[in-house]
Amino acid sequence: MNADNHQFQTLRTLILKSQYESLNESEIAELNTLIQSDGGAQEAATLIDQLCAFTDSGSLDSLPMAKIMSGTFRNGVTEGTLAASAEPKSTNTAPVTLADANAESPRHRALYSTQSTYWTKAYWLVGIAASHLLIASLAWSLAKTSLTNTPVAEITLEATPPQLLSMTACVWHASGSTVPTIGEPIHTGDVLNLVEGVAELRIGEDTPSEALVRMEGPASIFIRADGQLGFRHGTLTAKSIGTGIEKVTIETPIGEVLIDGQSSIGLVSHNTVNEVHLFAGRALVRPTRVDSTATKFVLEQGDAVRYTSKPGNELETVKFEASLANFASSRSNGFDPLRLDENYVDAVLDSKPSIYWRFEELAGEAPHYVVNQGSAPNMDAVPIGNPGWHQYGDNRVAELGGSATSSAFQALQPWPEKPLDEYTVEMWVKPQLFHHGEVICLHEIKALKDGRHQHTMMLETIAQHYYTHRLKDSPPNRFRFVHRSLGSRDPISATNMYAENPYLARVWQHVVAQKQGDRQLLWIDGQLSAERFNPVPLSQNAQILVGQVYPTSTYRRFVGQIDEIAIYDRCLSPQELRKHIKAAGRSVAPKELGLSAVTKRRPSQLQAEDE
Repeated sequence: MNADNHQFQTLRTLILKSQYESLNESEIAELNTLIQSDGGAQEAATLIDQLCAFTDSGSLDSLPMAKIMSGTFRNGVTEGTLAASAEPKSTNTAPVTLADANAESPRHRALYSTQSTYWTKAYWLVGIAASHLLIASLAWSLAKTSLTNTPVAEITLEATPPQLLSMTACVWHASGSTVPTIGEPIHTGDVLNLVEGVAELRIGEDTPSEALVRMEGPASIFIRADGQLGFRHGTLTAKSIGTGIEKVTIETPIGEVLIDGQSSIGLVSHNTVNEVHLFAGRALVRPTRVDSTATKFVLEQGDAVRYTSKPGNELETVKFEASLANFASSRSNGFDPLRLDENYVDAVLDSKPSIYWRFEELAGEAPHYVVNQGSAPNMDAVPIGNPGWHQYGDNRVAELGGSATSSAFQALQPWPEKPLDEYTVEMWVKPQLFHHGEVICLHEIKALKDGRHQHTMMLETIAQHYYTHRLKDSPPNRFRFVHRSLGSRDPISATNMYAENPYLARVWQHVVAQKQGDRQLLWIDGQLSAERFNPVPLSQNAQILVGQVYPTSTYRRFVGQIDEIAIYDRCLSPQELRKHIKAAGRSVAPKELGLSAVTKRRPSQLQAEDE
C-alpha cells in the first residue's frame, strides 16, 4: 500500500468513526490535516457523497436545503468556526429542521448534540450533518475552494451543464457509453447507462429549467443539445426547482413530458409500456410519434397515465392514480421502521435457534463482536470493515453497503459440525435499491486459486442482469436462494431458485431460506414464494458471511439494512414462521402465493440442464 492509499484509508476510517462517536483531540487534528492534503477533500467528498445518498430524507426539495447549508459552510471556512452557525439555538433554525427530517438517525442526533468546540475543530462535518444527496456535492466544491484560497465572496452557483451530484453503490455499463464522475459536467450527446443503483443529477442549474433527477438502475438517459434529458428506458424521478409553465422537458420513447416549476414526477419505461406519474404540481404529456393517434394529456397532482404500444402503431392510453411505491428513491431510508420488542425475541428463542444475532450492540474488547444468543458455542459474529447502524425506536439494525469499503459480518467458527438435511435461515431484510447483493451465504473456508470461495448456500438480492452471463435470463428484482454441496458439479440451474414476486426497495421483508429433505423452500413475509426438488445436504464446516459474497472483496456487496438473523439446524414449520412475524407486529397474508412460476423438477430433468 503506498503512502497516498494509506493516508486516504485513514481519512475514510476517521470519517466513518465520526458518525457514531466523537473523535479525540489527536484524531481531529489528524483528520483536518488529511482533508487539507493533496486529494484529501476529493477523497472525503467521495465518501460523504455515498453516506449522504444512503441517509437522504426522501424529499426532492434538496436545493433550498443545500443553499442554507452552503451558507453555513462558508461561514465556517471564513471564520474558522461553526460554533455560532452549526449549534442549534432554537427550534426555528435551519440545522434543527435538517436534523428533524431524519430524527430517527443516531448519526444526526449525535452530530447535533456535539459540543460547539467539536464543530469548531472539525468544521467540514457539516457536509455529513445535512441529510440530502446534494449537500455532499456542495461541501466538496466549497472545500476545494478553501484549499485554493479563493475568497468566499467569489463562490457562486453559476449555470453549468448537467452533472452527477451523488450516487449509491452504482454499476455503470462501460461498453460504448459514458461513465459519469461526481461533480464533473455531462456533455451534450452523452449517454448514461446505469445497470444498478440510484444516481442523482442536476440539470439547468440557476435557470428556469433547473431540476433534480434521480435515475434508478437499470435505466438509460442521454443529454440533449439544449441540456435537457432524453429518457430511453428504466425508472426515474424528477423535481423541477424553477418557476413557470412547462419549463423542464424530458424526451421519452412516446414523446415529450413538459413539467411546470415546483413540480415532481416519476417516469417508467419498459419495452412497450411507458408511464408518467405526477406527485406534485402540473405536467403535460405530448406524444410526438408521427405514427401515433394519441393526443396530449394534462396531468394534475395525483394523476398518472400509461401508454402501451399496440400493433398498428397505436398507443393505448389508461389514466390511473400516481404511486410513489413504483419508485425506490421516493422513499427515505427511515421509511417502514422495524420496531421489535421482547415478544419477538421470545418467539425466536422458543424455536431454539443455533445462531441468533440481534445487532443491538457490539460486545467485548477490540475486535468487538455481535453476541450469539443461540445454542451453538463460539458462534459470535465479528464485523468486517465498517458496518453502520440505524435506530428504530428501541431496536437497532445493521446498515450495510454504505461506503466503498467492506461492511459485513462473519461468524467466529465454521458451521454446521455435520452435513444437514434440514436447516432454516431466517432474517429481516430491507434492500436500499434494486441490485445484485449478497445478503447471507455459507462458503468454503479455503479460497480457490483466483481468490474466490465455493458456496454451499447463498441468499441474494438480484437485479436485471446485463453483465453476468449465467444470470442474464433470471427474473429481475427477486430474492435468489442457492443451495448446493461444496465442490458440486451440478449446474447453477439445478441448485438455485427465485422468489415468485419482486422484492421491495426500502421496505422490510421477512425472508426465510429452508431445506427439508429433498425440498428447497423460500418464504417471503410468511408466504411460500418458491419451492423445488433438491436432495443434497448442506455441507459441513462452512463459513457464515453476511453482506458480501467473499470475505476479502466488496464484490456483490449487499446495500441496505438487515436484522434478527436466526439460523436453525431444522426446518421450522409455517406456523412457527408466521408466529414470529406476528410477534414482530406485522400481518401475515392468510393465503400462500401460488407457485405458477415454480417448476418442481426431478433428477432426470436436472441432469439435462447445463449452466
